Amino acid sequence: MMAKTLLLHAGTHKTASSYIKGSLLSNKRILESLSVKLLDLGKVDGEKILPRIISSRDKHLLDNFLNCDNHDFQNLIYSAEQCTQKLIEKKDLEWFLDALDDIGIKLRLAIFLRDQPDYINSTYIQGVKKFRHAMPISEYIEKCFSEWYWFDYDRMFASVINESRLHFDFLPYGRQFGDPFERLMALPGWLPHYKGAWLPSSKKFTNEQPGVKGVYLALLVFRRLNALGANTNLLKKRAQYINKLIKPKEWGKERFFGLDELQVETIKKFYSFSNNQFSKKVWSNPSWKSVFIGEKTQKLSILHESDLTLDERNEIHLLAGKVIKCLKRASPESFPGNS
Repeated sequence: MMAKTLLLHAGTHKTASSYIKGSLLSNKRILESLSVKLLDLGKVDGEKILPRIISSRDKHLLDNFLNCDNHDFQNLIYSAEQCTQKLIEKKDLEWFLDALDDIGIKLRLAIFLRDQPDYINSTYIQGVKKFRHAMPISEYIEKCFSEWYWFDYDRMFASVINESRLHFDFLPYGRQFGDPFERLMALPGWLPHYKGAWLPSSKKFTNEQPGVKGVYLALLVFRRLNALGANTNLLKKRAQYINKLIKPKEWGKERFFGLDELQVETIKKFYSFSNNQFSKKVWSNPSWKSVFIGEKTQKLSILHESDLTLDERNEIHLLAGKVIKCLKRASPESFPGNS
């Protein structure tokens, strides 16, 4: 009997993973007609099931999850960006491949990658939006340089690249490359006989940027939380309140980009050697820059207090108060006197 294939879309973070999940759900029946089973995300104690299985090395749970009601399908697909973090560790990757081999399943790993300036800008926004920090972006860049682990792809994915048993696909991410879901479905040898159109992604899975005003609001909330003595590490559902309050305002249309031209060039130069090494290994191209050719230059787009009108200032400060109230209701233990 031919071994099944598990196509694991593992991110990375901030590469349209929510959009891809929505597209997979929208096209579930089409995939089933092509003998592809879309696996449910599943959760164990709030953590997505496959990343949890890999970190806990629970072979029994893996066997049940992959073999349950999947006998009629030749291929399986699962999407969770958290899997990247698990599979860059050599021992975890080896365990996962061994466990899959024991149950007759081959792994195909698909990972989207952003150019570092774009990626650093996105992760900066994510940290701000979740009230993890309010540092200036210049300080955040220095932090990224000191913690090469997440942005130096050649080092980060060394175990994946050097694992001979693994079929992997690294896909450069950016608007110039086209729709990420369609690119995932068009991987060589994945669905070679399908020529039809795909249905659009479910709207509820869109994950828009909060925009310059949204970032400004999140920074203001973080500073207020600090002034109140709140323990931000204990906050629950930390990103949902910013999203909920600003969504009707469509602030995401004025996108935040916190890097000036010098900072962009500094980042590119810092990762240049490593990027070229990585590009040569995975794309047979010694020039990372030529792989990402056509990338649109992003201009500095930030917000200062002086840029706001009095009405805009009042609106944002009112919203900050609402966010604090929501956080207090959801996570009272985060605030002094409620432990």
